[in-house]
Amino acid sequence: MARTGRRRLFTPEEATALLPEIRQRLLRLRRLYQQARDCYREMEQIKAVGYKPDGSLIMAYDYELARRALRESVEQANRLLAEIHSLGCLVKDVELGLVDFPARINGKPVLLCWRLGEPRVAYYHGEHEGFRGRKPIPGTDGR
Repeated sequence: MARTGRRRLFTPEEATALLPEIRQRLLRLRRLYQQARDCYREMEQIKAVGYKPDGSLIMAYDYELARRALRESVEQANRLLAEIHSLGCLVKDVELGLVDFPARINGKPVLLCWRLGEPRVAYYHGEHEGFRGRKPIPGTDGR
């Protein structure tokens, strides 16, 4: 593991070694993301039920429960993201399960790219490219 400034640089092997830990947190993060979306939808449906003449929600208690559940899901998700980022990698897309690892290939800064479900880190892309620009890491076959 090398560091440039404050940024950790990974080898493909170092990134792959972190996958069990990242995978577990990422799956939990996906569940929290879905819970937060469900809570938000519930809040919108409760607001659609309507308001009392005094301007308060007809289902104010249920709205407050959903709001608290949403806040808790978001707080837990933010903690998980911070834990993952503290390892030196970057979550790029929760739903797709995309995680990038800063690295250098042939002296150039790149991001090693992993997607949930892949057995190891075997792809990379330029720092300003995304998932679509990923290529197999030299010396690997991408499997």
